[in-house]
Amino acid sequence: MTTFSFNLIKNKNKIFAFSFILIVFSLIGILYSTFNTPFKKPINLGMDFIGGNEIRVERICKNSCDNIPPDLVIEKLKKISNNKNLLNNIKLQIQNNNNLISIRTPYLKIDESDELISDVDKILGPLNYESKESRIIGPKLGKKLLTNCATSLLVALLAISLYISIRFDKKYAFFALLALFHDLFIVFGIFSWLGFLFSIEVNSLFAVSLLTIAGYSVNDTVVIFDRIRENLSRNEDNYNRTIQNSVNESFRRTLFTSFTTLIPLLTLIIFGSYSLFWFSVSLSLGIVIGSYSSILLAPSFLLKD
Repeated sequence: MTTFSFNLIKNKNKIFAFSFILIVFSLIGILYSTFNTPFKKPINLGMDFIGGNEIRVERICKNSCDNIPPDLVIEKLKKISNNKNLLNNIKLQIQNNNNLISIRTPYLKIDESDELISDVDKILGPLNYESKESRIIGPKLGKKLLTNCATSLLVALLAISLYISIRFDKKYAFFALLALFHDLFIVFGIFSWLGFLFSIEVNSLFAVSLLTIAGYSVNDTVVIFDRIRENLSRNEDNYNRTIQNSVNESFRRTLFTSFTTLIPLLTLIIFGSYSLFWFSVSLSLGIVIGSYSSILLAPSFLLKD
């Protein structure tokens, strides 16, 4: 006897409507990002994929460093810099109680990088040049990394498709894959919105999160489909009711598994470093959406009218 009961049959149309809204929301974000943003891409690609420079350097302050808004610093840089075009694509952050300066730019030559730091020194200095850290990714390397990430995701999806096709019959396999693409598309679409609304960039960790979401989503769907198939083999008379009961039997296990997975991710979001923040956010979104699709959406596809 199950301790939880959800009327999947009655709420099937509501589930489809909710997923339809999420898909349309994601599609609008992707299309807007592609045609109405300066970067003209479905998602705002970070330095890992398009190349560029990242420079981090500390300020030398006697007691505490002055709080100067980054926008004001960029305005001052435009007045004294010889390379005006560069400053149109610069991103500057002042962190660690105004002590650490982080600068992101398109790909720079060594002399251009030195000139930029010299100009920043005039505005925010003196700077501790011994603390300077630079990371450079050339445009060709960035493009290659993007291609490799896309290829990895494609190969993983093909492998999952092959596994599902062998594990289940065509109908089960198709609906499991449909739920999987539903999850990935929505996470991708949410980050498209974040890209042009809040200038959130995606890097190689975002590709890792999509791969992880794909594996997690399929695993949950396989567990529930296995329970449905097992129960249907014993009771084929009441098809829809058996599917609903199978979902209710698996509900607690799937929900608790997702919850325990979310706990460390939420800890990373709250207490982790910024470099892992958006990776943790994307993975958390994927787990929530993947759990919903595995528990409710994928089984709803199997219901007969």
